[in-house]
Amino acid sequence: MFRLLLVFLLLTTTQFAQAADPAQNTAAQSNYYVSDDIGVVMRSGPTNRYRVIGRIVAGTPIEVLASDVENKSSQVRTANGDEGWIQTEYITDQPTVQALYSALQVEHDALKQELAQTKQQIADKENVIALNDQLQQQVSELQNESDKLRQQNELLKDRFHSDVFYAGALVLLVGMLISWVLSRVSMKRRQRSGWR
Repeated sequence: MFRLLLVFLLLTTTQFAQAADPAQNTAAQSNYYVSDDIGVVMRSGPTNRYRVIGRIVAGTPIEVLASDVENKSSQVRTANGDEGWIQTEYITDQPTVQALYSALQVEHDALKQELAQTKQQIADKENVIALNDQLQQQVSELQNESDKLRQQNELLKDRFHSDVFYAGALVLLVGMLISWVLSRVSMKRRQRSGWR
């Protein structure tokens, strides 16, 4: 809003300071506009005695074709090809506030869209960061679980080796016991039978 007010004040002071007649340089094509008044009556000739042939809305781009300094009017052509005469005081080479407002509105909409895209990118980045943190936590948990399983595996291996050792020792003892019992039984049989 402050920008718009500043542009309006700048244009207003520029129009009052402008002393040159915009129609004097008709050889060079330049952009002219109908000033910020509500609108201008276009006539078929350079004075008010000529009939009204149309109306030009403020801010309409026009081309100055000729100038009548004595009557302070200029012959103009609009973008759609209509030709006629209007008072020179209503012609300015500066874009009107309405035209500037339209340009600022377009710029505002573009900046608004860019801001929305930037907010979306930031939200996407925040989502990626949150997802990254979550995945890092899962990796940490999986690493801890892997370490725990590795320790359990080592304990089971040690336990298996000790179980095998004890089983082997037990088999050996049982085998020794059986051989001792068998040797005793066979010795007793020999003694009974008389064999030595």
